[in-house]
Amino acid sequence: MLPASVALCALAILLLPAGAASHRAASPSALGELSVVSHRPAASTWRRTQCGSPSGDADIPTRWASEVSADTTPLPAYPRPQMVRGRGGDRDKGDPSLWSNLNGLWEWEPAADAAPPFGRPLNGSILVPFPVESCLSGVAPASSATLVAQMWYRLVFDAAVADGAKTLLHFGAVDWQATVYLNGLLLRHDGRLGNHTGGYDGFGFDVTDRLKHAGNELLVHVLDPSDAGAQPNGKQRVSAVDRPGGDTYTPSSGIWQTVWMEAVPPSYISTLKIDQASTTNVKVTAFVEGGGATTPVRFEVVDRDGTTVAEAAGAAGSEVSIFVARATAWSPSEPYLYDLKVSTPTDAVTSYFGLRTFALGDGPKGRRPLLNGNFTFLAGFLDQSWWPDGQYTAPTDEALAFDVEAVATFGLNMIRLHQKVNPERWYWHADRLGVVVFQDMVQKYGRASKATVPLFVSDAAAMVHGRRNHPSILQWTAFNEGDCWEVFDTPPHDVAGVVALFKRLDPTRLVDTDSGGRANDRHIADVNDIHSYPFPHDARPSGTQYAMVGEFGGIGAFVRGKEWKPQACHTYLKVGTPQQGAAAYVKMAATLRSRVDHVSASVYTQTTDVELECDGFLNYDRTSKFSDEDTAAIRKANQAIIAASRARGVEGGAGTAA
Repeated sequence: MLPASVALCALAILLLPAGAASHRAASPSALGELSVVSHRPAASTWRRTQCGSPSGDADIPTRWASEVSADTTPLPAYPRPQMVRGRGGDRDKGDPSLWSNLNGLWEWEPAADAAPPFGRPLNGSILVPFPVESCLSGVAPASSATLVAQMWYRLVFDAAVADGAKTLLHFGAVDWQATVYLNGLLLRHDGRLGNHTGGYDGFGFDVTDRLKHAGNELLVHVLDPSDAGAQPNGKQRVSAVDRPGGDTYTPSSGIWQTVWMEAVPPSYISTLKIDQASTTNVKVTAFVEGGGATTPVRFEVVDRDGTTVAEAAGAAGSEVSIFVARATAWSPSEPYLYDLKVSTPTDAVTSYFGLRTFALGDGPKGRRPLLNGNFTFLAGFLDQSWWPDGQYTAPTDEALAFDVEAVATFGLNMIRLHQKVNPERWYWHADRLGVVVFQDMVQKYGRASKATVPLFVSDAAAMVHGRRNHPSILQWTAFNEGDCWEVFDTPPHDVAGVVALFKRLDPTRLVDTDSGGRANDRHIADVNDIHSYPFPHDARPSGTQYAMVGEFGGIGAFVRGKEWKPQACHTYLKVGTPQQGAAAYVKMAATLRSRVDHVSASVYTQTTDVELECDGFLNYDRTSKFSDEDTAAIRKANQAIIAASRARGVEGGAGTAA
């Protein structure tokens, strides 16, 4: 969380006419340069293992798995597309002179204890950033008994950094607790010595004073008790390695997002806070490390044509409001994004935003959400973002984007990202493609205890702070069904207190208290969210909440040769063929279409099969279950729901802020 002294700073707003500037923006050459050479294990020490349950003989990697090898850098794309430092603002490549991707083959071994193995090679190798249990890691366990809860990673590298520059080391995410050493010294994260706790948020270190030109030794100790621990771990289950089934799956331990380094000037822009809940104004706060509260900051808004349409300036840590004349709003039908160039006298980054509002308004039978003042039914997938080859980690960036693109393929406009926080590039794809995201908080799925509460609260704050700048996210989901909310029974972290926490952390978005669970019956926050399988039941709005069918469907056509374990799939509604599945879905969609006067959103379970839960529109390996004709029928049915909602206009008047 940001320090209160920063979060509560007074507003300092100064609008500038076009062409004006309070300082000269930093040139790329002033930002410093970085060159890293890694000394890795031999590529021959890695090979992928079975992409299927060890309890069966299936091997079902996605088509992108063939692009992954130890000879190339996995997931080479720039990992922070909302804040690109340096030349050009290329969100796919970044500025290669300022950052270095450390993904690839690292040394690895199980840890007997937490004593660092300084100065010696480890006994094995792993392909970072694929989780230990994934087939692309090269070290996936063959049984639950051999799953590793503690482990060491080691990378030796040389680094050349421009004089006067600082060097930052970033981890996209490590599940669950990471302790990081560089050259024999324990690194300091967020002002604290020790470790980073939390499996779904990024963290980093200033390693300037500990970096050598040659022979740097980076050691990472990871502890991940998975479902045996008290921490939120989503749908991970250790016993699923041996006994897959149900709605929990093989764990994803260790480093599972990109590890990278970047060079920054001594005074640098560390993060941005972007409030884009408007159709006319964007509010931006730039936080600067090493420059003090008086550091001047310049903001420039650039449209798709490359034309500067607004400028403003202020001080570091102060919110600056920027009016965008004749602005184009972001929506699924037109996902318009503006570039946002932010600079200080020593640093410059390129970000982006999409202006949009999502607020409760009056409908003919109760409240409903209005996107940019208009009612649009939000029809989406439940997306768990799990992969047969990478588990939590998509094998390539193209694969990561594919699941988001599938939304439009089937005529939908929304994803409920279920029990997982994805890498930032996933949200960039949603932002640019115009896919609305309802973001779940990761749950403690079973075995929740009082020890879960502070870990949950910390993870929730990290999720909001880490993903709040993405325009595609319109709603947070605090709890899911009965997964863990019952242990939240003591203020300030009872159920109502957690909802209030989300509202405090982000007052610009709606909050769903409990998707499909009994805490939903308390009717607090903004959504009356029910689950019903297989057919969508009738949710009702009220004077304070809109109605949503947060899960329904689960239609399963089991495709031979595509199952995680042959002949072991299960689902809510089994059908004999994909064609029958498509016909069943079209009927469900017609039911939803008939209710758009009072139901405002729906979520079909699910985008893809996940292990033995075989109810996806796509097989687990991302091949489609449906013929072109069946896909077109599903798309037409979903588009009819959305069109019916638009035909109703904005009955009942304008929206109100949530």
